[in-house]
Amino acid sequence: MDDLTAALARLAAWAEPKLRADAELAAAVAAVARAVAGWAEPEPVVVPVVVAPPVVPPPPPPVVPIADLPPLRFHLDAPHPTPAPIGPQHDDRDLPLVPPPLVADRCRVKGEACKLVARRLAGSPGTRDHAAETALQARAGALPDCNLWMLNHEPVVTAARAWEDLAGAYSAAADALLLLHAWEQSPGPNADRLAPKVLGLAAEAQSVLLYAVADVRDVRMDYDQVQLFARVRTTARDRQIYISKFLKRDDRADPASWPDVAARVADLRGQFQTVGDRDKHRVKALNNLRFKLGRLRERPDESAGEWPRVLELVDELVAAGLPPSHADLRDWVLPVIEDVPDDPPPSANVALVLREIDRYVEGRPDAEPPARPHRPSVEVAEVADLLRGREIVLIGGQARPVHKAALMRAFGFADVRWLVRPEHTSFTVFEPDIARPEVALVLLAIRWSNHDYDNIKEYCDAYGKPLIRLPGGYNANQVAHHILAQAGTRLRAARAAAG
Repeated sequence: MDDLTAALARLAAWAEPKLRADAELAAAVAAVARAVAGWAEPEPVVVPVVVAPPVVPPPPPPVVPIADLPPLRFHLDAPHPTPAPIGPQHDDRDLPLVPPPLVADRCRVKGEACKLVARRLAGSPGTRDHAAETALQARAGALPDCNLWMLNHEPVVTAARAWEDLAGAYSAAADALLLLHAWEQSPGPNADRLAPKVLGLAAEAQSVLLYAVADVRDVRMDYDQVQLFARVRTTARDRQIYISKFLKRDDRADPASWPDVAARVADLRGQFQTVGDRDKHRVKALNNLRFKLGRLRERPDESAGEWPRVLELVDELVAAGLPPSHADLRDWVLPVIEDVPDDPPPSANVALVLREIDRYVEGRPDAEPPARPHRPSVEVAEVADLLRGREIVLIGGQARPVHKAALMRAFGFADVRWLVRPEHTSFTVFEPDIARPEVALVLLAIRWSNHDYDNIKEYCDAYGKPLIRLPGGYNANQVAHHILAQAGTRLRAARAAAG
């Protein structure tokens, strides 16, 4: 009798009284014995089990304490369990995070290695492309900590499809890592808006990779999948962004879904790239606009040629989504708003910006820019010669004492009766001022006035006063140009008649 048989015999003798007293225990031991016999080699060891006691039991052998019996060891060749994402007991902050582009490079190389495995399994058994494997090992060796574990031994799972899915999962993870990196490098409102989409998609990509690795049953954990998982969870925690899926044990992504994940990553990357390019263009246009408006503010006469490009930039920025009330745009245009050319008329987008600036000034009179001196044009001198000592009526906008004083100084007016009425007020309230004999003409600031005010032409005609529509600001050169263009002949004739 060998040692194992002797040990089992002693164990049976020790257990016999207990088995005799407990039928359920006896049945359970019998079942275990049958299972052990089924696992054994072709010559199994038969363990006798007493089902019924003999009439005259033989004297029992000496009882050996169970502690002195050698331990029975059984090995069950069960499959590897499917791994799950790093649980809450792991602290991501203790894991040094590798830059996403490096992790993406490692995923690319691993994906190529998985393709080699899939190709080998789908082709002739036992054939390997040693040249391709050597080239991949060289690429992996150039990257820190890039372990091509899939090439180190024969695969446990021999289904080519599982390895094809793993190759795709690595590729999708690499794309997600580069998207995540681009997002991290682009702070601002757009990045904040896209944060849940970017992090949610990266979480799904790491889950696809996690379970694709599990399906081939070669390793329990891939370090690059852990890197992507840790980066997503750490970033979401630090930025307080809730990711609802694919970061928990029971929320598994299908490895076969990698083409859909890769397509959505590419689509989001395209959106992000488009918005990023638009943001870069906006920054460039704003910087250019600020520079040109600065020149117009500091040297208005020498820089007048900048206006066409300035108005074009404003129009492009608003058309691309910049709010007409944008604070920087307002602050840069406000000091030169009275110099904005009105010929040709401003575009609809530029008009929106000018309207927002006017509303801002109406609510904050202290924000009104000072009237800046310009080199008087020949037209200013002629209008001053025609109207010096006379009064004019100016209708529209908000009365601005600084600009009123500048007009009086430039043209020698005795007064500028700047009439302001609440919006939607009837034009009839302006009749008494227009009728005054001291008034030489009426300026209607059409950029700000109620459309109903066009009817004041009836009063101007009735009292013989020229009506000058002023489409732009209060710059003296512009005012003089419109006065002469619309009523120059009439004013010259009136002065000639007066002698």
